[in-house]
Amino acid sequence: MIVVTSWDDGHPLDERLGELLQRHGFTGTFFVPVRNTEGLPVISGGALRTLAATHEIGGHTLDHVRLAGLPVARAREQVCGGRDQLQQLIGRPLAGFCYPGGRFDAQSMRIVREAGFQYARTVENLVIAPPTDRYRIGTTLQVYAHPPAVLARNLLRYPGRAHKAPLLLRLLAGASLEERLRIAARYAHGRAGVLHLWGHSWELERHGLWQLLDGLLRWLPELGARPQSLAQLVGETR
Repeated sequence: MIVVTSWDDGHPLDERLGELLQRHGFTGTFFVPVRNTEGLPVISGGALRTLAATHEIGGHTLDHVRLAGLPVARAREQVCGGRDQLQQLIGRPLAGFCYPGGRFDAQSMRIVREAGFQYARTVENLVIAPPTDRYRIGTTLQVYAHPPAVLARNLLRYPGRAHKAPLLLRLLAGASLEERLRIAARYAHGRAGVLHLWGHSWELERHGLWQLLDGLLRWLPELGARPQSLAQLVGETR
């Protein structure tokens, strides 16, 4: 079983998260905006360079702006401007991009591809198969205690419902977030699939989830977890 973790918004707590992942032998992929117009702080340049020494950094627009429906010039400015400033900060090209808020359309996908990104991640859950469309990459589960209705809506929002419904039914039997995460891990392991967990470091802090994540990362190697960055996963499945 391959295990990928990806984290959005570039919050200063990403530095703590990166240290936690590294301590357990995991590589994270961190999608970072240059600024966040929603009011959350963004990791400093120095801390980002430190994070980039051991983890993958990806684009998340210039200002954490939803791309779907934007005029093409503004969307391109957000995608390319964020790419250019991050690359200058860390001193190397970015492989991946994540659509802010999971909102994208055909124009967004085209702009991201033309900007030279090799892949783009969505917020689709319940996926354990390797990616087949590099610009619509799904995930398995968010590290956040969503109510059942949110998980069900995520199932309905994206294609492949019949393939994903069995995992959803198993997750709904879990009484806690920790149980659901372990159910998802066992499900992916039993099918030699990909466990792709994602979230936000600021949510880990806000909801007291650090200990839960630490325990999960400590347990996953018992399933023979093979950690990868998202870029490594995409590179393997081209």
